[in-house]
Amino acid sequence: MNRQSNGVALTVGASLIWGTSFVATSVGLQYSNAYVLLFERFLIASAAIFAVGFFIRSARVWPELPRARTWVLGGVYAASFLLQFLGQAISGASASALLSNLFVIFVPVAAYFVLQERLPNASKAAVGLSVFGAFLVFPSGLQFSSGTAGDLLLVGSALGYTVFIVLGKKYDVSSLSSSFAVIVSMTVIMAPVAFLAGGPVSLGTFAVAGALEPALWLGVPCTVIALAMYTRGLASIRATQSATLLLLEIVVGVALSVWLLGNVLSAPQVLGAVVISVAVLLSSRG
Repeated sequence: MNRQSNGVALTVGASLIWGTSFVATSVGLQYSNAYVLLFERFLIASAAIFAVGFFIRSARVWPELPRARTWVLGGVYAASFLLQFLGQAISGASASALLSNLFVIFVPVAAYFVLQERLPNASKAAVGLSVFGAFLVFPSGLQFSSGTAGDLLLVGSALGYTVFIVLGKKYDVSSLSSSFAVIVSMTVIMAPVAFLAGGPVSLGTFAVAGALEPALWLGVPCTVIALAMYTRGLASIRATQSATLLLLEIVVGVALSVWLLGNVLSAPQVLGAVVISVAVLLSSRG
């Protein structure tokens, strides 16, 4: 397997794992709030990282923690996750899977300006389709409501993920130590946020029966393993190609939310999902 094929395989694997996170998040939010659940996710991930680093030298985060890029990326990524969790608490897992993943459309544009990656005509057309598809996907439609607020938070998270992907490629965050250091920085950043916004009493909610399992799943497979696979894969492929492969995250997330949570998609939402899928495929051409 050549370097590019390996990058594709790693990105696809990360996308499949991340696709399961929407259902796990919905279950976790039944026992905790978004601030605390996100902190618990990163805390568990950091504990796993330090355990791995004890045995594997290349996974040790200490050389990377003093670097400014680690904290910039950690801040952007933590803010993006927080917007997604807050939005999903309002709009649900299906909307989260669709809207927070709009970065697959935004990345080609950002990569063109920041990384000088070529933006073919197909990708330009994809931007227009994505606007139409995003409108169809909005569960709240044109009427402003609490649901609309959730939708907008999810779109905000997609913009944040776009910044993370492009900067991650620009700064070449591909090693285990660099990607793991980003996760540790996110834990530090989220600790005061969880304490102040989530409440000190609720910081122990992950020990409640039913809440520990989703926190563990989000912390280890969906954070440590998936992010390590993704950043490693990103080093071998273009940012635009990486974003396209992450389309699988939408498919898995929506399918699981409908199957396991009983979420129901309206006809416009199904059409919107198809339009977004076409837009993503167009953005990968050329």
